[in-house]
Amino acid sequence: MKRAEAKSLGLKIYNTGKPCKYGHFSDRYTTGAKCIQCTIAQSIAWRIANPEKHSESMKKWIDCNRDVHNVRVKRWQEANKDKVRKDAKAWVKANPEKVRAKTLRYIKKNPAAYTARAVASVARRAKRVPKWLTSDDRWIMKEAYSLAKLRTCIFGFIWEVDHIIPLRGKLVSGLHVPTNLQVLPKAENRIKRNHYHLS
Repeated sequence: MKRAEAKSLGLKIYNTGKPCKYGHFSDRYTTGAKCIQCTIAQSIAWRIANPEKHSESMKKWIDCNRDVHNVRVKRWQEANKDKVRKDAKAWVKANPEKVRAKTLRYIKKNPAAYTARAVASVARRAKRVPKWLTSDDRWIMKEAYSLAKLRTCIFGFIWEVDHIIPLRGKLVSGLHVPTNLQVLPKAENRIKRNHYHLS
């Protein structure tokens, strides 16, 4: 196909069936008639030769196209889950101080959410989190920890979220579910300990 024909059809790319001057049998851009493979090679060479300019250019583009960038990143992560997981583990292992600082910032900003996740993690290890939990259930459980924090601020002494039936009781063990949570003062929770009292 000739460039003029591609233009008339409103196509962004076309192929002449002939190699470019560098021997690439690649499609060409209708605008400028440049070989796509040549354009990619030139772009890569420029990035290597101008890393600082490229970095600055990318930052500006991301700032102006945040939504598009996030969609692309998410799409790439979904297609490369193993690599993402492997790279994340490697980064955590190589940057313990950064991980600690990031965790502390998160805890300070989201104390209730962090506590809820920590307790859920312990419950998972104890195999006390049922698979049938819904997103609404998890939201209600997170709200319980927010309530504990609110009461602590209002009353001036610490309140905690307790499992009515302990996750690891001596006679009976409960589940990490909304109906098994209660918010009570820390002192009362320490008296209750890992016991379940039948009323």
